[in-house]
Amino acid sequence: MKKYITIVFMTLLTSAMFSCKKDADVAGTEAKLPAIQLSSLGYNQVGPFTIAAASATPTTPATVATVLQLYFGATTTGVKSGKFTVEFFEGTSISATAVPVKTVTFSSWTGYDDTSDPTKKPTPVLNHSINYTLQSTTYEKTQVYGGNMLIKLGLLGLTAGKTYSVRATAYSEDGKTSVLSQTSFFKTI
Repeated sequence: MKKYITIVFMTLLTSAMFSCKKDADVAGTEAKLPAIQLSSLGYNQVGPFTIAAASATPTTPATVATVLQLYFGATTTGVKSGKFTVEFFEGTSISATAVPVKTVTFSSWTGYDDTSDPTKKPTPVLNHSINYTLQSTTYEKTQVYGGNMLIKLGLLGLTAGKTYSVRATAYSEDGKTSVLSQTSFFKTI
């Protein structure tokens, strides 16, 4: 008798385990996502970074100011991307009242910063640039961005021998923001 009760119980349990089908509630989950979100900010170069170009001398080789390649990850849900700013702060932290040494502003998430002039004749001015690649996602209204920026450190007015922190702000077209800070982000020489 125990044998038959065990068999019936195991059959019911197995049936319950494999008869349920659970689909992900994509629409319900997507509705709970933030309109805009910066998820990462970093680089994979080796510092400290040179901030000024120097010509070669008989005892020292020439140096070129570093072009820092920043990477960022972000998402937008139901909104379009707007401008993007990167602020540079001297020091190992960013207080609420801290004033940036320099702010680089991009009017969109692709192209050049507001100090560049790609149409200038005879030589275009191409200072800092930003770009992204859209990543695949199963959410209909969500865009996932894998982006990068090229920041010419020689144009920022930084000081050699200092540590800098960075704050990035991603904007949507309708003014929503997401902020991500990295303290003690890089050092200069």
